[in-house]
Amino acid sequence: MRRLLGAAIRIGADPADDEDLRLRKLLAISTALMVTPSAVLWGAIYWWFDQPTAALVPWTYAAVSTVGIALFAVNRNYILFVSSQFVAFLILPFALMWALGGFISGSAVALWAWLAPLGARLLGHRRAAIGLLAAFAAGFVASALITPPASEALPDSVILVFFVLNVVVVATITFTLVDAASGGREGSLASMRGMVRRYFSADVVAAILADPSRQELGGEVTVVTILFADLGGYTTYAGSRPPAEVVELVNAYFGAALPAIESEGGTTISLPGDAVLAVFGAPQPDAHHARHAARAALAIQEAGARLGAAHPDWPAFRIGLNSGEALVGNIGSDDFRQFTAMGDTVNMAQRFQGLAEPGQIAVGPNTAAALGTSADLVSLGAVTVKGKSEPVEPFLLRGFAG
Repeated sequence: MRRLLGAAIRIGADPADDEDLRLRKLLAISTALMVTPSAVLWGAIYWWFDQPTAALVPWTYAAVSTVGIALFAVNRNYILFVSSQFVAFLILPFALMWALGGFISGSAVALWAWLAPLGARLLGHRRAAIGLLAAFAAGFVASALITPPASEALPDSVILVFFVLNVVVVATITFTLVDAASGGREGSLASMRGMVRRYFSADVVAAILADPSRQELGGEVTVVTILFADLGGYTTYAGSRPPAEVVELVNAYFGAALPAIESEGGTTISLPGDAVLAVFGAPQPDAHHARHAARAALAIQEAGARLGAAHPDWPAFRIGLNSGEALVGNIGSDDFRQFTAMGDTVNMAQRFQGLAEPGQIAVGPNTAAALGTSADLVSLGAVTVKGKSEPVEPFLLRGFAG
């Protein structure tokens, strides 16, 4: 699903699009990408039951949709694309029902045409929705007045199963779409954002909706603050406890850390074992990324202290913060990619985390300088860390003045 959404975001995208149009494009193209293979399978089922004419109808939709997606990727003409989808969704279910011999033999498959006016209305095309609704009604009236040519009927049991599926599935889709849009325009857009955010973090979603090219492999060098948190004493604890207790511990700490990071504008990019790696200042720019990372770290430790009070035997987070340049972007392959940050700044955040005791926050000199005199910092003195030929001076962050 993540790969499908990634492909859908890029197809037909235009940097000049506003978020509303980009989300409409996303919903339309995602629907087409999911329905098209289903249409191929649907046609194969009719072919299996020796209904070649009926099989050609869903296959025709698959062909029209595939060509439409290809053209949309080239010309980015949203109106042309959705128009072709609406027309195909309206006409072809009626054609299929007539090919099968009418309402009964066709299992009322023309009900699927209802999704054309409904989809147009939910996408905000009010005038087109009215026209499609009128055409839908006219199609049913014509179906009642005109008896289609006799055809080799499907087995009664298959007709009954298809009839139930057509009614139940169309009704379910209708309810789901109406429920998603029940909050009006903003509610509908929020639902579409939520669909994407199930597979990408909130900040990454905002960035790729604003500029889909950001989902391509690669990245850019930018100044950020890295937060690395690791549970001190986790290995010892996990080695003496059953897996269920270990999972409870990790989920509790992640449940405290991740909201704290998100509330300060950070992006969690990895959960390696019992650790959390997050970046502040990317993909969304943030001039105060060091301060926001420090506030998130303090919030994590406060939440961790509450967890420790209830579970005295639990380990606690040690946190390292470091500011500087990092390569931020997507790594991986065409099949799988992950938004991350790489470079010495990231490595040093982990080194500073190793200097902290459970419950403490160690920050690098660049982060300390960015926080300024408002931060309550205690020098750890000059220390030698792996990967550095010269000593560095990290600090313990205890809070902010006042």
